[in-house]
Amino acid sequence: MFEYLKKFRENFPNRKFYQLIDKVYNIDNLEDAWNKVKVNQGCAGIDKQSISDFQPRRDLHFKELQRAIKSGAYRATPVLRKYIPKKDGKLRPLGIPTVKDRVLQQATKNVIEQIFEMKFMDCSYGFRPDKNAHQAIDQIRNYLQQGFTWIIDADIKSFFDSVEHSLLMSLVAEEISDGKVLWLIDGWLKAGVMAEGNIEETNKGTPQGGVISPLLANVYLHEMDKTITKWVNVRLVRYADDFVIMCKTGWMAKKTMERLRKLLGELKLQLSETKTQIVNSEEKEFEFLGFKFRIRRGKIRITPRGKSIEKFKDSVRQLTRKHQPIKPEQMVGRLNWTVRGWGNYFKIGDVKTLYKELDIWLRMRVRYFIEKKKSGYSCQRLPNYVLFSEYKP
Repeated sequence: MFEYLKKFRENFPNRKFYQLIDKVYNIDNLEDAWNKVKVNQGCAGIDKQSISDFQPRRDLHFKELQRAIKSGAYRATPVLRKYIPKKDGKLRPLGIPTVKDRVLQQATKNVIEQIFEMKFMDCSYGFRPDKNAHQAIDQIRNYLQQGFTWIIDADIKSFFDSVEHSLLMSLVAEEISDGKVLWLIDGWLKAGVMAEGNIEETNKGTPQGGVISPLLANVYLHEMDKTITKWVNVRLVRYADDFVIMCKTGWMAKKTMERLRKLLGELKLQLSETKTQIVNSEEKEFEFLGFKFRIRRGKIRITPRGKSIEKFKDSVRQLTRKHQPIKPEQMVGRLNWTVRGWGNYFKIGDVKTLYKELDIWLRMRVRYFIEKKKSGYSCQRLPNYVLFSEYKP
């Protein structure tokens, strides 16, 4: 199916894609979408139907979706408003669609993502196939080595709540002319939000938590990518709505900041003035994707930022708290999963010394859990070889 889309673009580079809806509700595509939704898990939506509830009747749900789309009877369900804590103590609103809507969003994404991937630019790394945060970090390292040391550390104010529906739909329609697919996407944008039992209209924004929202965010910000990458002596690295712009001089950085504000204004967006700054990386550090960047005596230093380390330690403290009705082997198994994930993400930085320090601290936390107390002599009573041999998960 996706080879067909690629060949169509090669043969007709300036034509839009049409007749896509049958590929969206194709049973094999729905099955693939369901498998991806199932792996990601997630909460139930406003219908209180969970992943496990959906599973036994999925074939029936697929047929219902097919009939509803063909007849034009399908209507997107309002998303359920949930809040998760942010690093600054504030709450981030999430919109949780029903499982049925998540499956259909994923099925739609399966089809149209291939189309937009043909036009997306290399400076974009977030929520894209074969792209990841490590590649973005490596690209920043390369640009710093090339002399792009003046950084616009930018933050878009409430991006996901600020997306203009009409502008977004016009950008989607530049590539897709299938009215039913456009109708589906528009319906998800305007489905509304249920908060504390009341349904609120959504006249703008795309809900964080929606399966298709990251792709739509990339479609929207692709307009920014196209423009900035044409500016002379300016480099852009973007991961979803988080990005840095890199310049060679302070004067160029100030000029680029002015142009950036104007560009975002055209997209109905604005910078967060309190979180956006111009930084000379040879004098001051800047942060991106959990890492801290700084040039010292001509050498580029990339390390986990302080908040990332503290968040990791908080997770370890929670896992190793002494009043838990589990065996040490079980605790170590859970701890290893967390340590591997954090360690594998930050291993591309300059972390040799940090990892040695964390290793000592982690063993202290494990001994604390086993002995149910802190003691300076615990490393003598429980040396490393004992931890390795007796407390493997």
